[in-house]
Amino acid sequence: PTDEKATYAVEKRGGTETVTMEMIKNDDVGAIQRIPISLSRAAKRTLAKFVLDFLRVNPLIYDSKTLFHADHKNLGTSALSAASFAAARLAMMKQTESGSNQQLGIGPRFLWVPAELEEVAYDLFRRDVNQDETFVQTLKPTILPVWYWTDPNDWAVTADPNDILTVALSFLDGAEEPEIFIQD
Repeated sequence: PTDEKATYAVEKRGGTETVTMEMIKNDDVGAIQRIPISLSRAAKRTLAKFVLDFLRVNPLIYDSKTLFHADHKNLGTSALSAASFAAARLAMMKQTESGSNQQLGIGPRFLWVPAELEEVAYDLFRRDVNQDETFVQTLKPTILPVWYWTDPNDWAVTADPNDILTVALSFLDGAEEPEIFIQD
């Protein structure tokens, strides 16, 4: 394939937690010990939202078009159903490699849905009472509920990242873990 150039800028995120003299004097060890845990959870949520918002918000990417765009042949607007999932799968299978225009033949591995649609998504891939599987039911992607998505039309399918990346993420100097700094 031909080379593609993508650029991005370094960005930091974070917050502050306060340890008061009263917490120390009252020997409120539990409250102080919970601070790194809550900071860690906040960092995990922040990073997850940053990545998942590429799927939900549909930003402009390196080719000056949105990630999901008619020119990319990956834009759908239907609510989640067996038919819309099958259409998304077919569109993925027909995606072509940049530079060669050869079809990749890579289907969905993950189905990202708002938490409210988790049961609906699960039921799409469950056998009916007559035990005859439909084509869509044979696919069985991994269903991943996204806790902060609320629009029922906010759903997406992605390939296995071992086959093809959807979002590439880098960390400054390779530091993937959050850092805690103490200020006196």
